[in-house]
Formats: sequence, C-alpha cells, structure tokens
Amino acid sequence: MTDGAPGPANRGEGSSDPSSGNGNGNANGSGTGTGGWRASLTAVGTAAVLAFVTVFFGWLPNPFAEEPSPSPVKRPALEVLSRQFPEPARIPAEFKEGKSFRAGTTLATRLAFTLRNRGDLKAAITEFRFTVRREKALYGGTGPGGCLPNTGGDTEITANYDVDFSELTERGAPVTAVVKGAYDLAAGEVERVLFTIGGIESYDASLYLVDVEFREGAEKELIPAGTVAFLGPVDKAPDYLDWIHAVAPSDLTPCDDDLIRDVDRSLALADDHSPQVEGLKEDLEVLERRLNGGG
Repeated sequence: MTDGAPGPANRGEGSSDPSSGNGNGNANGSGTGTGGWRASLTAVGTAAVLAFVTVFFGWLPNPFAEEPSPSPVKRPALEVLSRQFPEPARIPAEFKEGKSFRAGTTLATRLAFTLRNRGDLKAAITEFRFTVRREKALYGGTGPGGCLPNTGGDTEITANYDVDFSELTERGAPVTAVVKGAYDLAAGEVERVLFTIGGIESYDASLYLVDVEFREGAEKELIPAGTVAFLGPVDKAPDYLDWIHAVAPSDLTPCDDDLIRDVDRSLALADDHSPQVEGLKEDLEVLERRLNGGG
C-alpha cells in the first residue's frame, strides 16, 4: 500500500457508519437529547414523591417513637411529723349554778401537730376533723357491783374550746367535731398547730380514742393526721390515776373486769397518747402482772 491511498480506517467526516464513534452530529446528538429529558423527568418525579411522603408521613405519629415524659405537676404535699400532748392549760370559762353565773377558768386538754409542706406550692388547710371513735368510762370502784358513776352538783361550764366534744354527753361515741379555719403553709415550711379540747361533762374520767383528719384547700379527700388517745375531762383524770396507782399493787381488784382488755385495745389503735394515758398504761401493767400471779 502506498502513501496517500485511501484505506478503510481513514473515512471522511460525512460518514454515517453507526459503528463509528465519530458519526455526524445529527445522529449522535439526537440520542443524547432524548435520554436527557427522560432522566430529568424521572428525577423530578422521584423528588416530588419523596417530598409528598415526607410531608404526609410527617403528620402521622411514629408508632416506634418514645412518648415524652410528662412534666411533674407542682402541688402541696402535707405530712404530719409528730403529735404531742403539751401540759393542759387553763382557758376562760363561764360557770352557771342555778340562775347565777360567774366567770373563771377551766382546764383544757391540748393537742399539737407538727406539719410540713414537702410540695412546691403553698398549702392551705381549710378544715380539721376530730372524731371520737371509742369512749371507755373509768370507774374507781372495787369488787363486783362497785362500778358506780360519781355524782356532783348542777354546775354547767361553758368555754370556747377549739375542739368541743359536748355532744358526747348526750349521744356518746362516735362524735365528730369540725374546726374550720385557714392554716397556710409555704413550700418547705414546718409549722406547729395547737388545739384545746374540752366540753366533756362528766364526773368520771374516760379514755378517748380520737381520729384526726384535715382537708387541704377544696379537696374532697381528707388527709389522715393520726389517731390519738387521752383522758378526759382532764381535771377528773388525776383522781382516777391516783386510785388505780394505789390499787394496782394491792390485793384489791377493780370492779371492771374488762378494764385491762379495753384499754389495751384502744392503745393498740393509737399512734400517740397523752402522758396521763402513759401513767394509766404503766399501772395496768402492774395490775395485770399481779392478777396473773407475777407479783
């Protein structure tokens, strides 16, 4: 083959051989343009579908997502730290004998509660309730038939007790006395609330078992403040305590065969009791040991 002779690999620019990579611009450009707009439509359609799915399913809850923890609700949280019986106190009173009246003072049992507000908000106590659940009369006689109530004059005593149990005289237990008021306790604050108790008209002492509750704000449910036991009337209790203290170690037997059992049952239900009740409890323990042959 000589130089310049045309060969099969040296065709001109106008060749339309489809196997050649150097075909004319018309054939090559036509293929490229069709594929491009189809690819563009596919990309746009895909993007639109993804956008729709993202927006649509963004409105629906994710069943696998964890629910957020609810924010803690701020509220008062009242608790009773202690119940105590301070020494009885004298309060103003009016005495009626027949048609005459005279002013004076009378002894009242005192009961104190120490309260704490553990909550985040101020607490407002709007009501206290005192319910006498049990009443055990204490008679100072000995032997069978010796349980006779004491008698006295016709003096009527009127005083402004915080907790007035005068209905016990006519109805007996159970009796509820309601004390309305406004006792505010700031968040984290500790406060002592003191009540005087009286109105029990009797010439004999009795053991009282009392349930105490209070209401916070306008809540329907009452909050228990505990159960307490005490002797009343407080001015009649010393005579009985002196008598049982003398009888317990002696060879005498109280007229009430159920005395030890009934007192034990009441004290088992009490969260706290007065110092007078503690003295009664100790003397009855001495009496029980003697009656059981323990000296």
